[in-house]
Amino acid sequence: MRFEYFAAPDDETAALTIDGGEIDGAVASHVVDPASVLGQLERLLGGPTGDDGLRSAQLVAESPDGARLLIRLSNHLVTLFGMVRPTTLDDVVKHWSLSRRFRRAEPEDLHAFAAGLHQLCEGTGKRVYCRATADESELAAAMAPAAAVPAGVEDADPAEPKPLPRRR
Repeated sequence: MRFEYFAAPDDETAALTIDGGEIDGAVASHVVDPASVLGQLERLLGGPTGDDGLRSAQLVAESPDGARLLIRLSNHLVTLFGMVRPTTLDDVVKHWSLSRRFRRAEPEDLHAFAAGLHQLCEGTGKRVYCRATADESELAAAMAPAAAVPAGVEDADPAEPKPLPRRR
């Protein structure tokens, strides 16, 4: 996945980017997934500890082919992250670099991303969004035909849950 964070005045303007075109001033990453990371960031900055990240972002739009999602970061997260000091930003990056989610990321890349996101969040008066775009391999896997149905299951009631296969 490719994640592009950017500022826009409102949801309607941000939704115009769902076509996949270039976004001016975007901060890009292949590892900072808003669904799994923003709740963690909000907690690091003093947000609610019981939040699983779902309040930190909201889906705004999806492309017709499902290849791109547009996600709005919460005002609370944008405000918190916009107020951090440079030393706090360094601490956030250090904490992120210890997480297994960021094993693939270089600390310099995380710092550049955090600095770019911080600039987007600093008093712009705009909202901050993330456009998530699936890679070609992810799209191909999603479009692949479903696995063959095991013998004897084709007559089963579709409303009934299927048993898990046994390990041998």
